[in-house]
Amino acid sequence: MMSLQPISVPPRWLPLRLLLGGIIAAVVVLLSRRHDWKLQAPMSEFWLRCGSSLIVLVIALLLALCVGVLVGLRARHMGPRTERFIALLGRALACVPVVVLVWGFIGGWIGRLGWPVESLMPAQFPGSPDSHRLLLAHLLWEFLAPSLILALPLCGEMIHAVIVDGTSVVDLDFSLRARGVPKSSRLWLHHLRQLRPFLRVRLQSLCLIAPVYLIIIEDALHFTGWGEWLAQRLRAGDPPGIALGVVGGAAMISLLCTCLHLLRGRLQSAGRWVVTLAWQPWLLWALGILALLPTSLFAWIVLWAAMLASGSAGWRQTWSQIAARLPIEAARMLGAPEPMIWRQHIALVQCRMLVAWIFALLAQTTLAVAAACALLPRLLDALGTPLAQIYRPLAISSVQSAMQTLADPTALLQSGACIALAALCLNQVSRIVHPRLS
Repeated sequence: MMSLQPISVPPRWLPLRLLLGGIIAAVVVLLSRRHDWKLQAPMSEFWLRCGSSLIVLVIALLLALCVGVLVGLRARHMGPRTERFIALLGRALACVPVVVLVWGFIGGWIGRLGWPVESLMPAQFPGSPDSHRLLLAHLLWEFLAPSLILALPLCGEMIHAVIVDGTSVVDLDFSLRARGVPKSSRLWLHHLRQLRPFLRVRLQSLCLIAPVYLIIIEDALHFTGWGEWLAQRLRAGDPPGIALGVVGGAAMISLLCTCLHLLRGRLQSAGRWVVTLAWQPWLLWALGILALLPTSLFAWIVLWAAMLASGSAGWRQTWSQIAARLPIEAARMLGAPEPMIWRQHIALVQCRMLVAWIFALLAQTTLAVAAACALLPRLLDALGTPLAQIYRPLAISSVQSAMQTLADPTALLQSGACIALAALCLNQVSRIVHPRLS
């Protein structure tokens, strides 16, 4: 969804910066409502919920990593055309709103197949309820249902990332072939070894957006985790609860990014303040602020600014790489004046870069609005009539709307298809306009 953007190198001490960012965001949320700072829930229950959600996140990220590597490397083995097609399918899967995936799963799994979901419709077995095997089966499926749904968009992200990042590594295929190395070894050993630093960065970027997916999934499945707890606080506009949820989300993301250091190989860390600001879960912070803002156009400006900040480092790094390859010094040596150099070599590339960034930003904002409307239906009042009609089926906030959606999911599927197609087209236009220097 939001990570389909140019890769940027994370800053040093990323887990600590994420934790500090979460504390700052929580303080901002608390300062917005100074009259009531009393927490309505015990801390022990909250941290148990965080532990449950952390297990779901770990399972989903591991599934996404395994599926992304297997499918991405298999696509490379099948040729460039198949590789581009599978990358497009990965982008399409990543562009599907998560609320459509989770309610489509509920409607298909429970509504049509009649199979159980432990947090919604527990399974009934003829055996003894005290059986350890049955209790283990209930517990496993309770965690596997949200993990499998969360893994779907993350798999799309990872498939796209493995294929795109494969073009950034040194191509050793010819030299290894000359040495007699088999094709399978060239792909699964040497190429994968070069991809490991990129996989680590991509997984860290997924950790920034996966908690937002998880809030929507847990809220729909009524999974007793951090996401359901925060979704209730967001709808209630409870500043202490939102602040605590933000800190808990930052703690989980920091722990996940710390564990990802187990992957060997790393890219050189960046220390600029732009990178530090970009590597924050801005969508999560923005949802906490949107829950306390009155319904107005200013709320969507906050969301757009969050998307702008999240992708700034990747686009700045991409522009630096392109600018370093422009023939600026050669033109100066030939005596070309500076205005001509800027007009002939820099201006056109900068304009194409700006247009590509705008289209990518529009795609990310389109999907971010879908996530915000699913969690905060009152924000639909700030949208225009055409947009409100498209996003309204995603706002399933009552039992009546849930029953109507399960009875007739046509409106939800049509809305999700329109949003996914729009985001995919905007992403594709961004890739087409993006300047490439040979």
